[in-house]
This record gives sequence, structure tokens and C-alpha cells, in this order.
Amino acid sequence: MSGIVCATRGGEGSRAVQEAAIQRAKAEARPLIFLYVADTHSLDKDVVKELQTAVLAELTWMGETLLRMAQRRADAAQLPSEVRIRQGHVRQEIGRFLMENDVSLLMLGAPRGTTANVFGDDAIEQFAETIQKETHIPVNIVRPDQS
Repeated sequence: MSGIVCATRGGEGSRAVQEAAIQRAKAEARPLIFLYVADTHSLDKDVVKELQTAVLAELTWMGETLLRMAQRRADAAQLPSEVRIRQGHVRQEIGRFLMENDVSLLMLGAPRGTTANVFGDDAIEQFAETIQKETHIPVNIVRPDQS
């Protein structure tokens, strides 16, 4: 059975999307996977080579921590879930993960302070549109005030 992927990062948008993903997966009796990508893109420019390994290890540790918190939320709702972590460019890794797995829906949390835009030019909306075009998998954006 195809599952729901909930892309996770820190912040209010992630908490909102995690709760929405848990509710949806439970209602549809679908598997739920929480996904975190340790973004190596920022390491290319902003971090000197000597520190890249240490910074990537910290990003990965933070991702593991965020995923454990998300999984605890699912456990509290009596919903089994899986957690996955990837390293790389966020857009590429999310797209790759979706294509490699049996996924029916990607759920993304919008950063606090963004609002749905009729014209779809919000960065999260552009990201969602790109992912949908590349993978043909629907994307649902959850805003913190929607939860």
C-alpha cells in the first residue's frame, strides 16, 4: 500500500504538518514515513572544508532528533511510522526518495509567516509545484495556522 511522506525540519510548520500527516495516515490506513534531509547545499559555500564533516554530522544528529520527536507524536496517536534521513540537496533528495518508494502523497509544512498565495509564487508553493511535476506525486502544504 502506498504511503504518506511527511517532510520534516524544525519549526512550527513541521509540527503542524506532522499532526496533519498523522491524522491523514490514520484516517486512510496508510503507512507514514517522516523524512528529513540534512542539506549539504549550504555546506558548499558557507562552511570551510575542514568544518564540513563536523557540520554535516551535527545536521544529521539534529535530523535524527527531529524524526524521533515526530515518531513519538505518531506513537502517541497509536500510528506506526518509519523515519528516514538523507543527506544532500533538499529538493533532489525529496524527489529521489519519492521516486524510489511507493508514495501516494508528500506533505510539507510551510514556514511560519507564509500565507497561501493565489498566484502560487510563495517559495513553498513553488517547491511543491516542482516536486509534483518531477514525480507526479501530489503535494499537500500545511500551514501552521491550518492545524
